Amino acid sequence: MSARALRGVFVLAVVAVLAGCASGPPPARLMSIEPLVGKWRGTITVGYGSPQFYYLTVNPDGSIVATWGMNWQWGNITISGGQARFELSHLTSGTLLYFDGKDGRVITMTPDFGGWYVYVTPLE
Repeated sequence: MSARALRGVFVLAVVAVLAGCASGPPPARLMSIEPLVGKWRGTITVGYGSPQFYYLTVNPDGSIVATWGMNWQWGNITISGGQARFELSHLTSGTLLYFDGKDGRVITMTPDFGGWYVYVTPLE
């Protein structure tokens, strides 16, 4: 597949994801770390690559451990004004959104400078 065709497919996928998000519930305001604490499982998508399994552990003190493939990262989550942010291995930081709706709980993580996207649900 040519680079131009691949970009076209990517743009269509982004539009579809954004359309799906527009119809979903808004992110919940977080007043504490408590709703996030536990083990989560989902996917990470890096660049144009295929999604990989992603595991996230959120501890009561706000520390986190993330693993995917052979990668391990440690960091923390901070909450201020109802919004959550993450920092991983002092290398990347970004926005963490928490959704709690009729279809269940979801965390999404998006770094400030792009490049990857995480979508996880509770591991139960």
